Amino acid sequence: MSRTRSRFALAALSVAALALSGCGGAGSSGESDNTLTIWMMTGGPGDSPLIQDVNAEFAKQHPGVQVHVEIQQWDNIVTKLTTALATNNPPDIVEMGNTQTPLQTYSGGLAELTADRNSFEDSANWLAGLAKPSEYDGKLYATPLYGGTKVVMYNKDLFAAAGITETPKTIDELEADCRLLAAKNSAVPNFSGFYMPGEYWFAGVPFLFGKGANVATSSGGKWTATMSDPKSVEGLQAWKNFQNTCSTPSSVGVDPTDPDQTQIFADGKAAMLYVKAWEPASVLEKNPALADKIGFFAMPGFTPDATLPVIVSGSTIGIATNSPDQALAKDWLRIITSKPFQQKMAQQLNLLPIVPGFIPADGIPAQLTVAAQASQHSSPLPNSPGEATLENERYNEQFFSKIAGGADIAQSAAEYDKHATDVFNKQGD
Repeated sequence: MSRTRSRFALAALSVAALALSGCGGAGSSGESDNTLTIWMMTGGPGDSPLIQDVNAEFAKQHPGVQVHVEIQQWDNIVTKLTTALATNNPPDIVEMGNTQTPLQTYSGGLAELTADRNSFEDSANWLAGLAKPSEYDGKLYATPLYGGTKVVMYNKDLFAAAGITETPKTIDELEADCRLLAAKNSAVPNFSGFYMPGEYWFAGVPFLFGKGANVATSSGGKWTATMSDPKSVEGLQAWKNFQNTCSTPSSVGVDPTDPDQTQIFADGKAAMLYVKAWEPASVLEKNPALADKIGFFAMPGFTPDATLPVIVSGSTIGIATNSPDQALAKDWLRIITSKPFQQKMAQQLNLLPIVPGFIPADGIPAQLTVAAQASQHSSPLPNSPGEATLENERYNEQFFSKIAGGADIAQSAAEYDKHATDVFNKQGD
């Protein structure tokens, strides 16, 4: 499907879009009203007083221009964004999750930014996991906004009690440590050396990356899921071995939120977790006594010379094709993606800057420093509009849980490839 055809397809949503007709920063005539309307997501920088720093800097450049930041919820945001961007009265600027971005770059709802790329500070060094989804057919349609990746959090006291004097350098060493921790804590019900929910696919996919595999490949505009490739099968087997060795059997069919993995760690029922930057604070809220007993390290790889490649998640931000204020919007984007703001964001919100070199020298928690180091060894997910569909289906979660639960790997991988290949290519039909 061409971008022109995509726009016609999106126009078919016009009836649903009537409900959003008041969302934009300009009238239906497309004439500027000297206002920027910006949709930002809950939990990010737009949902923080820090966004006022961006608006204050923008006001110096453009006095008299009004900026309205409207906070959106993540539930059903893909449909809401697609519908809003298809109207003649869209929000001028929109934030998106990085796995949702390919659908929007493909749809024609976002303005092209290719010629402006070099005007964004240090754009050549944007994190790949955020930069790749922002592109379509070699052109740029969004910029990264903030990143996040996971690191291992561990209980120093439990490590010491089990005789572990240094953090593991390989997956084999990690699994050996899990066995030591389990033996030392055998009296603790449902104890995990490393609590790892079976549905935690963001932890499972890196095991494929570590074997040199990909989730899918693209050639000639067509995607092919590659879960059945020998290297992928090796990675899936390694994921199963790790999950079964290190985590309690009851974790196979759950995700990190149900039960709450931070509560499990806070209760002393796990020595390690794979966490986002904000989760240590959640642990300490539940058990302040752990304040000086928590450490962090990057997930080790299969060999000691490299950590396991990570997935960099986070948000991107783009400008609506139908916005009449694109020049103003670009100036606003240049501020929020600049080093000064990105450093404030890291220090105040524990979010990973979009360029590793933007990490501040001080004022950030240890887990963010480790995450920044880990993010330099990353692999992106498929840059396909269908990735958002798999996310909405929770298909990846179910697949990795099934593998951890003992399903036949070859058969399950073949089923994954059939389904994912179909989903990845549906947008091109």
